[in-house]
Amino acid sequence: MSSRIKLTGIPAMPAALALGATSVALSAGYQRYATRRDMHRFPLSGRLVSIGDIRLHVHVTGTDQAGPTVLFEAGLSCPLDAWAWIQPAVSLTAPAISYDRAGLGGSDPRRGPRTAGEMMDDLDALLAAIGAEGPYVLVGHSFGGLLVRTFAARHPAQVAGVVLVDASHPDQIRRSRRQRRGLPTLRSQMQQAATMAWLGFNRITKVNVVTGISGLPPADRARACARMLTPKACRTGVDELTGWLSHVNDEVRGCQLPPDCPLVVLTAGAMTAEDPAHDQFQAELAGLSANSIRQVVPDADHLGIVMDQAYAHHVTDAIVRVVASVQSGSPLAADTSSPDQR
Repeated sequence: MSSRIKLTGIPAMPAALALGATSVALSAGYQRYATRRDMHRFPLSGRLVSIGDIRLHVHVTGTDQAGPTVLFEAGLSCPLDAWAWIQPAVSLTAPAISYDRAGLGGSDPRRGPRTAGEMMDDLDALLAAIGAEGPYVLVGHSFGGLLVRTFAARHPAQVAGVVLVDASHPDQIRRSRRQRRGLPTLRSQMQQAATMAWLGFNRITKVNVVTGISGLPPADRARACARMLTPKACRTGVDELTGWLSHVNDEVRGCQLPPDCPLVVLTAGAMTAEDPAHDQFQAELAGLSANSIRQVVPDADHLGIVMDQAYAHHVTDAIVRVVASVQSGSPLAADTSSPDQR
């Protein structure tokens, strides 16, 4: 019996390997086909602008409005579609610019983990290429909050105000036990997503799409989903995560905002409920300016505060408020109608 099993098992192994290789090839082929299809089905909201050897996707709105210009910086691995509820509303008051960092959304990739300085070099080149002029109200969500602090330290004279939306703190991994515990899972999920995207499994199953985009308007959600499922975007997400842990936190730790810069810090209430350290981090960010207001948005989670219509209007209101403060030259004033000020 054992000899028959051995004899029949040997030729089955190459067949199994061949079948597996064929499945991988078919999956990868489907990914390439579906990616091309979806790029036509869901065209970019903005335009591609060359900066040296790559092109970045930028979306400019509200050009008929008075300044300052609002400049958006999205979170880790997120395309500019994340601002779909917010940018159109802000554009009724001020010019607004959102863009995809290299490798995200519609932008061409750069290989490997990158520093905050390198990412801001790209942004500087993009702003010059489109002829944008400051001063700017910088709006950063999550990881984007670290990057706008880098921009502010580099160009203090060009910074009129800042809105930090549940922004990352450069010491949060070091000081939050909960976040340290969750880091291996996050890293594993993002690496798995990159592998599955290359094989086409993400696009077939959609299991590795960031769940937070479900709150976006339908057309923007479909476009964001299509572009977040690409191997390029998933690989960039891993690279941004690596850069965040290896370089970006250290680069940002000493970055300051201009003195008395109007600053609103919006905090997702669900995050402070899960991790008390998060509340302390947000309070410290509010301390970056003497002219600051902090607001906790009850029940909002980390992604929903930007991408869910029920909470995104708080971000819009904060931006408009900072723009008004800059235009009038007056300090930010307490507003008792705002959610949970601290």
